[in-house]
Amino acid sequence: MYAWRAEIGLINPGTGASMERDFHRFVPDGVGVITTRVPFGGMPSPEGLMEMADLLEDCAKVFSTRRHDLVMFGCTSGSLIGGPGFDQECIRRIERASGAPGLTTSTVLMEGFARLGVGKVAAITPYPDDTNAIEKQFLESHGIGVTGIRGMHQTEKSIADIQPSFVYQKVKELDLSHSDCIFISCTGLNVLDIIETIETDFGLPVVTSNQVTLWGALRHARVGVKIPRLGKLFTL
Repeated sequence: MYAWRAEIGLINPGTGASMERDFHRFVPDGVGVITTRVPFGGMPSPEGLMEMADLLEDCAKVFSTRRHDLVMFGCTSGSLIGGPGFDQECIRRIERASGAPGLTTSTVLMEGFARLGVGKVAAITPYPDDTNAIEKQFLESHGIGVTGIRGMHQTEKSIADIQPSFVYQKVKELDLSHSDCIFISCTGLNVLDIIETIETDFGLPVVTSNQVTLWGALRHARVGVKIPRLGKLFTL
């Protein structure tokens, strides 16, 4: 029987499928995931991300024809690009259009940090510096210290083409001496399979955008599950 525990609506940036695949790989039995795409040019610049966020309400309308436990905007930078409080504006847009409770990746990111007791993070992203500056401001506005935030300076045209091994090497370049968490930002990245390895090698909890989006969606849908291979967050 499909979706007898919960049905989650997922709005995914249109250029990738990493988060859709991750949700379908790891949601527990009885949880349904219905997805739609929001048009996105693929460049995570402030201008490109704001253009995507402006289309959010139109995309969320597709979820209005049936009941969902929640509708999630699965984009980290896109849900914070307007600065502190922008995630709540995205939630209001989703709820107006869909009639379901709304959530965003950046909203549940803060909940994940709180659950882990995180105060300071070292972050890596596939974003340009101006987007990283906005993300840093957003995190700090929620009381999260940022010991460093670095772009990956990848050569791949698509974020989805970045290899997990490349991300791992970028983590090795971070100064972790004053951090209590490693944050890997962007729902376009394929990194769930290396979370456990990074936590083991570097001795810190790891939060990634797709991991915390899945965790937050299940939590708000009141579905309990423990998945140790997805890191410490999924064991609490």
